[in-house]
Amino acid sequence: MDPRRMLLEKLQGHPTLAYTEAPGVVRIEAPNSTGFGVELHADREEWTVFLGEGGFHEAFTSEEEVLNFITWCLSGSARLRELWRGGLPEKVVLEALEDGEWCPILETGYIFVPFWRKRREVVLQNPNLLMG
Repeated sequence: MDPRRMLLEKLQGHPTLAYTEAPGVVRIEAPNSTGFGVELHADREEWTVFLGEGGFHEAFTSEEEVLNFITWCLSGSARLRELWRGGLPEKVVLEALEDGEWCPILETGYIFVPFWRKRREVVLQNPNLLMG
């Protein structure tokens, strides 16, 4: 089955989650100002998940893997550390909670950033949105 359809079916069981859909895209909105949105872009043989507003993305070719990743991102065990220079992202690190500590697991970085602008860090974490 199409992961996009499966995700939409799962979301119907969680009426407190705000989401939108468009052709080939499902976006689950951040639950609050300290959480991050999760967006699934579906292609014929590949699915890309975008997290937060800093451009973090990861591509998948397995339906099961993409759905497991999205579920994990909504479980409270994942967080994003977005590093910004001015209004542009410099780097985004996806971290996993392992044995009570946050460990980096994936990173997206950018080459062309205004390095002379003040750096700021934004840490985003969703609570467990799939409970109940």
